[in-house]
Amino acid sequence: MVELYQSSKGPVSDDHDVATSRFRSLTGFFRIIFVGLTAIGILLAVHQILGLQILSRIVLLENSYLYLLLAFYLANVFLVFPFSLISPRDYVPAYDVILFLTCLSVGGYFSITGLRSLEEGWEFQSPIVPVVLAFLLWALIMEAARRTGGPAIAIIFGLFSLYPIVADASFMPALFSGMPQDIASTARYHILSEESVLGIPMRVFGTLIIGFILFGVTLQTTGGGRFFINLAFALLGGVRGGPAKVAIFASGLFGSLSGSVVTNVLTTGAMTIPAMKRTGYPARYAGGIEACASTGGVLMPPVMGATAFVMASFLDVPYLAVAAAAVVPSFLYFFALFVQIDSYAARNNVKGLPREELPSTRKTISEGWYYVFGFLLLIYLLIYLKREAHAPFYATIVLLALSQFGKLSLRDPWYYILGLGIITYLGIVLSSVQMSATYTTTIPFGAGILLLVLCHVPTHIRVSFNRVREFVESSGRLLTELVAILAAVGLIIGGLMMTGMASSFSGEITRLAGEKLIPLLLMGAATAFILGVGMTVTAAYILLAIVLAPALIGLGLDPIAVHLFILYWGMISFITPPVALGAFAAASLAGATPMRTGFEAMRLGSVIYFLPFFFVLNPALVLHGDAITILLEVGSAIVGIVLIASGLQGHLVLLGSFSTDIRSMAARIVLIAGGLALAYPEMASNIAGLAALPAAAILRRQSSD
Repeated sequence: MVELYQSSKGPVSDDHDVATSRFRSLTGFFRIIFVGLTAIGILLAVHQILGLQILSRIVLLENSYLYLLLAFYLANVFLVFPFSLISPRDYVPAYDVILFLTCLSVGGYFSITGLRSLEEGWEFQSPIVPVVLAFLLWALIMEAARRTGGPAIAIIFGLFSLYPIVADASFMPALFSGMPQDIASTARYHILSEESVLGIPMRVFGTLIIGFILFGVTLQTTGGGRFFINLAFALLGGVRGGPAKVAIFASGLFGSLSGSVVTNVLTTGAMTIPAMKRTGYPARYAGGIEACASTGGVLMPPVMGATAFVMASFLDVPYLAVAAAAVVPSFLYFFALFVQIDSYAARNNVKGLPREELPSTRKTISEGWYYVFGFLLLIYLLIYLKREAHAPFYATIVLLALSQFGKLSLRDPWYYILGLGIITYLGIVLSSVQMSATYTTTIPFGAGILLLVLCHVPTHIRVSFNRVREFVESSGRLLTELVAILAAVGLIIGGLMMTGMASSFSGEITRLAGEKLIPLLLMGAATAFILGVGMTVTAAYILLAIVLAPALIGLGLDPIAVHLFILYWGMISFITPPVALGAFAAASLAGATPMRTGFEAMRLGSVIYFLPFFFVLNPALVLHGDAITILLEVGSAIVGIVLIASGLQGHLVLLGSFSTDIRSMAARIVLIAGGLALAYPEMASNIAGLAALPAAAILRRQSSD
């Protein structure tokens, strides 16, 4: 296929170049500074997270460490993100240089004085200099959030951060009133306490997120995205509706690692959307499929984007517990997409791509097996080591080594030398869990560095400096943007915690809902959707995790199910007009009308509107309960999903396609209602749901007659 492959059986061309128009093009001195600060921040994180004690005898205090990360990556915002759309992008203006230096200076000051700040309780009472600098850092964080997230997000963050100053104002509704603070105390609390800027979001970033971002960037820069798309085409491209099923497979895998819906759409959609259009899918339908698949990818374990790590910290559970709970909901969502696509393809006779135009499965796997190994190794390390912070670093080292190993032939002596080195390193990592705390970090890390040096010895596979710089720059842009948003999200937490709003609001909304579960869930879903439209998913999740989750949990719902409910409804805005950022990005690639693509995505992904209610009311769907109950409930939900998806698309495997007359439309409605009934954890409801199948069959037969 010319537009997708280098040759008829060759691999897909290099990963799509995701739009970088938001970023300033750095050259010369400032490019060196950006790369240097990014690299220093990564090394600092590795040193701190693994507790290596190589660069110093003492591991930094947590607040000093986080202030340094803020200093490095917040400063980088003013190098790579222009002030506005019309600001220069080919050089760094003087005002951005000043802001850059100010960030470094203020962050450095708070890092140096970290111990003194804790000992003297600066968050309550401090000298004048820390207060002035706290105001300055507060303003810098808000400007960084505006540049990275947009003015709407910055306004929301700003209002929440200023809320303590007007918490008891006369114009404030009783529901939103709280204990007021003066502006100096507010600034101190935001910057110097451990509940605001240095709260859960930044702590999770500094301990967990960095490692997973590095793994994701490694996978992408070494060609992992290209491999997974090729593998998807090789396995599914030739089946009925193949390119659409490829989009589900590839976007699910890539989205789990990228953590960004829009990035996922632009990367995988550049290859899957043209293929879908070529085989007969309308442009709006192709765009809708890609948008839904990319949205689901961010909800799929093992990585699930930054929000899942924040969720684990809120719940005070291992990240693995969150990832495990998300497996069944994620599977049900993708299964629903798959059934709808297959039903559409069957009804409209959409065939797959010709076999001769698809890449060879054997060749694809032989050339990129190590990407699958790296992905599986990460999952295994998360389960076996039970150290979420360490696993991605070890997996990244192995993936980098394997990507070089894959370039060697069996006749090359280095094939066996490097292979032995990789096996030895894996043995060290897997056995380290049995050893002392010092051994589990220092020895595997040191062995990993030696392994990477060994990979660099053979001149014919040596990595160029440009590739290393590309890796650091890609990581730097992601880390820089994420720090700006997470630091600003911390201001929301600070504003709510400082005023007591976090604890009082939960009780108030429970009272408003009359202590009834369904009204409270509907209120939560609507609020999460609205906040998801105007805020980042992480910001919307954190706000609702503070003010809404306690109320739902207080009514007896499973805590992890409640937090996943909030996360899912925060993600729905990516496929729901009028915002539908994921669908609009897909529409630009498909050449379709954005709003029509958005409504198509909304219809295709309609199961996601019901799914959060399924698992929040039925904890067996988040793997909580005995094995028999889980199997029965998951099986019931799968049948329900088939009925819902088939009703939406007008085709059921056992019955065939439905026509457009009244009886057929009634049969489709019966199927959808039956599917919803099957998802509810009651025997009577399940029996009624199963009865929908023969009822729909009778209606369809009457329609045919």
